[in-house]
Amino acid sequence: MKNADALLAGFVLLVGIGYAGMAWWMPRGNISYPGPGFFPALVGLFMILTSAGCLVQAIASGKSQDPSAVRDTPEAQAGRTTPSAGKAWGLLGLLVAYALFLKSLGFLIAIFLFLLASIRIFGYRRWLPSLGITAAIAAISYVSFVIWLKVPLPLGILGDILD
Repeated sequence: MKNADALLAGFVLLVGIGYAGMAWWMPRGNISYPGPGFFPALVGLFMILTSAGCLVQAIASGKSQDPSAVRDTPEAQAGRTTPSAGKAWGLLGLLVAYALFLKSLGFLIAIFLFLLASIRIFGYRRWLPSLGITAAIAAISYVSFVIWLKVPLPLGILGDILD
């Protein structure tokens, strides 16, 4: 399993390096007036840093673990998926639903529902903190993309109400 983690992290690292390399040639502007390459450069840097960290972690934990212990687990013997796999499939389903409903619901409502469902899928069960965290992240996303970066995101039903 750790080999698969290291391979995936290495692959994402290569993709991040390629992505950041392509973003490097775009005009980045500055923090006050970001250009079209500003956000892609940040995303590329984030991909590189996180995947490099995951790669180091996978390599470090792979050396300290006894390989026979992984093969002897009941899940490995039965060939069953772990609970994490179910969460990953749930997140993939949420991403598809987000993409399908983004235009009709609008960015703000779609991201709010996506984040709330994601928090719930990954096990946080208290409603009030979940709603607060979701509202804060949705508001920060809206301010960052729509107001600060001037990205024309769909308003959906909010646009119909506000018109």
